[in-house]
Amino acid sequence: MEGRDLAVGVVTVVVSLACLVAFVALGWYAVWRLFLSRFSFVRELFGNQQEGGSSGVAGEETNRPSRPRASRKIRRD
Repeated sequence: MEGRDLAVGVVTVVVSLACLVAFVALGWYAVWRLFLSRFSFVRELFGNQQEGGSSGVAGEETNRPSRPRASRKIRRD
């Protein structure tokens, strides 16, 4: 019975570690999709640039839908 108990223990540890890695990977993917992918600095760290390969504000503007800017009224008192 000792061999069977050892095998069950090893399988338990391996399955637990696999579940932990899967949970961390799923969490990282969710955080990436919802928050981190918006920052060009983080994309550059992981080498995840767009086709143009240019970094900076110009690369970010191409991903956003174009909309006219609202003009501001300036008060001159």
